Amino acid sequence: MIDTSKPPLPRGMLALGWSGVLPFAGALLAAFVWPAWAGFAAAVFVAYGAVILSFLGGARWGRGLAGGVSPLRFVEAVMPSLIGFSALLLLHAPMYALALLAASFAIWLVIDQRDPLWTAPYRRMRLGISLVVLALHAGWLLV
Repeated sequence: MIDTSKPPLPRGMLALGWSGVLPFAGALLAAFVWPAWAGFAAAVFVAYGAVILSFLGGARWGRGLAGGVSPLRFVEAVMPSLIGFSALLLLHAPMYALALLAASFAIWLVIDQRDPLWTAPYRRMRLGISLVVLALHAGWLLV
C-alpha cells in the first residue's frame, strides 16, 4: 500500500491546478459580456471541460501505473475521456453537454475523494477546484 500521508503538493502544483479554472471562468464571462458570442463561448467551455475531464482520467491512469492497483482502475481511467467525447458530440445542444460534464465532474470528484492512493493535500485541492468548476457549470443556467 502507498503511504498517503506524504508531504504537501509539489511546488507550483496548486497554482497550476487553480489556473485550470481560468478558461472555464473566461468562457462564462465572455457569454455574459458578449451575449451574441454565447454559443461560441459555450462550445469553448464544453471543449475545455472535455479536455480537463480526460486529464483527470489520465491522472488516474498514471497513478495506477505506480502499481498495486486493480485492473479496474484502468477501466475507470478511460471513462472520463469517453464521457468528454460524448459531451463534444452534444455541442449542438450545449445545455445537455454542460449537464453531462457537470454530472461527470461531480461523480469524478466523489471517486477521487474516496481514492486512498491520492494524498490528503491533493484531495483538498481537487475538492476546491471541482466545487468552483461545478459552480461555473451552474452559471450557464443564468446566461
